[in-house]
Amino acid sequence: MQHHMILNWTGRISGILITAFFAAFFIGEGVPEILNGKGKELLEFIPFTLLSLTGFIVAWYSPLWGGRLLLAGALLLVGYFIFQQDLIMALIYGLPSGLTGLCFIAAANKELI
Repeated sequence: MQHHMILNWTGRISGILITAFFAAFFIGEGVPEILNGKGKELLEFIPFTLLSLTGFIVAWYSPLWGGRLLLAGALLLVGYFIFQQDLIMALIYGLPSGLTGLCFIAAANKELI
């Protein structure tokens, strides 16, 4: 198998895992809090995750542009948590999206491999 295909599938599998994690978090904790009127912080957090989710969906069809969107989403997530003064959460949420985005970019640019 060619190296760019390995990176492409690594990005796809990682993206599925990240998306499943965000979905489980949102369904498990977010929906009940929003229904109880206590989910203000989660509602502020959702737009930052949507850019990463959009990047992942785009990356299935266009790895370069999807990877760029994933990196932008990761930077926004990191910036949001740094603004909230929570460096650990910035790494937990930003690093997986950033690394997945780099996998897609490297897979799209075969000469980088």
